[in-house]
Amino acid sequence: MVLKRKKILSTSINKKTSKLMDSINTSIDIDSRLFSEDISVTRAHALALEKLKIISNQELIKINKGLDKLVNLHTNKKIKFSRANEDIHMNIESLLHSIIGNTASKIHTGRSRNDQVATDTRLWVLKSCKNLKKQIKFLMKDILNQAKINQTNIIPGFTHLQVAQPVTLAHHLMAYYEMFKRDLSHLEFVEQMTNENPLGSAALAGSNYKLDTRLLNKELGFNESKNNSLDAVSDRDFCVYFLQSLAMVSLHLGKMSSELILWSSSIFNLFEISKNYSTGSSIMPQKRNPDSLELIRGKSNIIRNQSSSLLNVLANLPLTYFKDFQEDKKIIFDSYDDLILCIDVLSEIIKESKFNTVNGYKICEDNFASATDLADYLVLEKKITFRDSYKIIASIVSYAQTNKKNMSQLTLQDFQKFNKKIDQGIFKYIDIKNSITRKKTIMSTNPSKVAQAIKKAEKFVKK
Repeated sequence: MVLKRKKILSTSINKKTSKLMDSINTSIDIDSRLFSEDISVTRAHALALEKLKIISNQELIKINKGLDKLVNLHTNKKIKFSRANEDIHMNIESLLHSIIGNTASKIHTGRSRNDQVATDTRLWVLKSCKNLKKQIKFLMKDILNQAKINQTNIIPGFTHLQVAQPVTLAHHLMAYYEMFKRDLSHLEFVEQMTNENPLGSAALAGSNYKLDTRLLNKELGFNESKNNSLDAVSDRDFCVYFLQSLAMVSLHLGKMSSELILWSSSIFNLFEISKNYSTGSSIMPQKRNPDSLELIRGKSNIIRNQSSSLLNVLANLPLTYFKDFQEDKKIIFDSYDDLILCIDVLSEIIKESKFNTVNGYKICEDNFASATDLADYLVLEKKITFRDSYKIIASIVSYAQTNKKNMSQLTLQDFQKFNKKIDQGIFKYIDIKNSITRKKTIMSTNPSKVAQAIKKAEKFVKK
């Protein structure tokens, strides 16, 4: 049985509107996604109406049984929504009417689609924040697993895309862990800003019925009700916060993807992307392209623009409700879907791909990554000021480059050409591995510090 029904009521003073008007006015193709939320809101409102004796207990039972049947039909894909009924709210009321009859006509008493859609959307955002946090934690765990494997493996750290100083791969990966951890905090802020119940605001001025807002909050899981009915039906700040939070997650996804794309190139050769997430060229048989990472980067750029799109929809709107608000759901739904997909794909890439740390170590040696350590050698061991030691080491680097050698290939005599105080001790500072362990501060790349960070992170993701 597929449920469908003709238009339940006209929302226009005209008997009939044009087909073009119907096309631009209907939102059911988008907001049908709020089915579960609208069912929950309708149940809660019906309970509040029963408490006021607007409906009887028998009618409440009848309504809930009808809603149960709707849920079952929807689960089994046996509901056909009607574009004539415009949106999810009118569709559910119409479908419920076809099941339980005229009792369904009572459920809109004391409420408006204005506070109804605001409540539905808040519930959806809260649910989505919860799921997003779960998926981000999965990604963080995958990053942590790779970090644990690579606690002593060395790669070059970059500034300006130039080899700067050696770091452990674990330390590098943990930087992304920290980014995604901040994203969790942003989502918690969104939840805080979203957790207010608009029900009872009705169209804009408040309901003529003394609805038990505490009951409504308890039934729907809200912490509190909105303080002002005008603000309640017009507030879409929480959608903007949600999109801005998604933008930050996408910023970090795009950043990591872009770096892995660089690392996977034959020039860097630091990362071998899984064959499950790369494709070949249609003409060049030797190539393997990191298409999945490029798509994540591209989608991330689009997601970041969506908060601006919604801000443009909301900008300069007077109080209270306008049809412009109908555009908010497509923006947040599409952004959420794309972000979840990107997170899931990146998680799998991190799990299945390999890092070329052998080449990472070689790049460090070939590009004088321990030069800063040599400057510190002159400061600590020979009491030369850092500015003077910097100049000495810069001259040594230039000499090595001219002679096509790295630091470890220079002799003591080579070093002493630039300063007679230099002795055999300089070779301890040249060693790339010693550069890693020489770092002292708690946030450094020193493997002992990174191990502590990983241990702390493992406790966090288990919460």
